[in-house]
Amino acid sequence: MKESLFIEYIRKIFPKLQTIIERINGKRGNQLTYLHKTMLRKEYSADQKWESASVNTTYVAADMVAMDSPLPPKMRDSIAHANGTLPKVGMKKILRETQINTINIMKAQGAAFTNIANKLTNDAVACSVGIDEKNEANFLTALSDGVVIVEDENNTGTGLRINFNYLPQNSFGVETAGTISSDDIKRVIAKADADGNSITTIAISLSTYNKMRQEQWAKELVANYRGQTFDSNTKLPVPTATLFDEAFADDNNGISFLKIDRTVISEKNGKRIPYKPWNANKLIFLTTQEVGALVWGTLAEVTNPVAGVIYSTVDEYKLISKYSKNDPLQEFTSGQALVLPVIENVDQIYSLDISEAQTIDTTEEGKDSTDKNITIWGQAYIKANFVAEFNKITGKNLSTTIPDDKLIAAVNKLNDADEAKLKKAVESYKTTNGDS
Repeated sequence: MKESLFIEYIRKIFPKLQTIIERINGKRGNQLTYLHKTMLRKEYSADQKWESASVNTTYVAADMVAMDSPLPPKMRDSIAHANGTLPKVGMKKILRETQINTINIMKAQGAAFTNIANKLTNDAVACSVGIDEKNEANFLTALSDGVVIVEDENNTGTGLRINFNYLPQNSFGVETAGTISSDDIKRVIAKADADGNSITTIAISLSTYNKMRQEQWAKELVANYRGQTFDSNTKLPVPTATLFDEAFADDNNGISFLKIDRTVISEKNGKRIPYKPWNANKLIFLTTQEVGALVWGTLAEVTNPVAGVIYSTVDEYKLISKYSKNDPLQEFTSGQALVLPVIENVDQIYSLDISEAQTIDTTEEGKDSTDKNITIWGQAYIKANFVAEFNKITGKNLSTTIPDDKLIAAVNKLNDADEAKLKKAVESYKTTNGDS
C-alpha cells in the first residue's frame, strides 16, 4: 500500500471526517432514520465478544417466620445466555484512473479546495453510511426474527447464524393464517401481563399495519372510540392511521405502534438488490424501546496501523482509511468495524407470527365420516386422545366432540412452547383417517 495520491488534501480532511459526515447526514434529514441508533445503547467490548443474557424472572411472596427461625430458601430464576465473537463489517470504494484524472484536472485548473475535498470525501461518507446500513439491516432482522445471519469474511457465501434465543413461551401464531385479529393481539398482551411485563410498543411492518387497519375489528374499534352507532349491516370505512392509533391506545393502556418500512440496498458482484430486512409476518411486542446494545470492539488495524495509510475514526467504532496502489493506479477508501446489534432481555420480548397457523385439511377430514380423528400438522391423530392431552397441557376442558375447526383454532392460540409439548404428547396417537 502507498499513501494517498491526494495526501495534501487528505491530511486536512481526515481529522475533520467525523464533523463532515455528521454535517452531510444532517442534510439528509428524514431520510436518515436509524432505529439501531435510537433503540440500542452503544457498548464497548474489550475482548471483542458479545453476550445477551435474559432472566426468566418470577417474583414470589416472602414467607412469614417466627423469630429465631431460619429463612426458607426459594428457587433461583433461570438465566439464559447467547454469546459469540464480534463479526467484522466493512466495504471499500475505488477511484480508478479516469476519476483520478478528473481530480487532477480540477487541481490543474485551480478548482477551489472545497470542491476537490467534496470529491475526496464522497467515498469516505459512503463507507461510513454503508456500515450504518448494514447495522440497521442486522438490527431489524434480529429484532423481528430473533436470529440474524452475518457473512463470514473468510468463507464466501457462508453465514454466521446468531441466535438471540427468543423464548418459545413468548412466541405465538395467529388463529387464522395471514389475518391479525384483536384476540390474537390481546392474547400476547395477556401473556406479558401474566409475566409481570407491560407492553408499551408493538413493532410492525407498515404493510402489515395497513392491512390490519382494514380488518372489521379495527373499523369497529374506531367506531366505538368515536361513539358511532352501528350494526352488522353498517359499512364502516377503513380508519385513518391517526384514528386507529388513538383508538387502539385508548383500548390497550396506551400501547403504540412502531411502523417499520425500511429498505436496504445490498450489492453483490456489482449487482444492487433492494430488500426489506424486517420480517413482515412478525409483530414484536416490547416493554421498552431500548432493546439491547450496539456492541463494538477495537480492530487490529487500529493498534497496528499500516505505513502510508491515512486513518480516521468515526462514531468511535468505524475505521475509515485511504491509500493508493499502482498497476493499475487506484485510490482506495475503506470502512471497517467490529460491531453487532445485540438483542437483550429477550424474556421481555413477545412475538406474533401471522404466517403461523394450522388450517383444517378438508380432504382428509372428508374421509373421516365418524369424526374419530383430527388432522393437523399434516398428520392424523385419534381425536379423543388429542383433546385429552390438549386439556392436560392447557388446563381447559374441551369436549371430545368439539368440531375440528374449533379444535384447530384452539391449537393455533397456543404459544410455541405449549404447541411443542402437545406435539410430543400426542406422538403415540398418530393414525390414518378411517382407523381408530
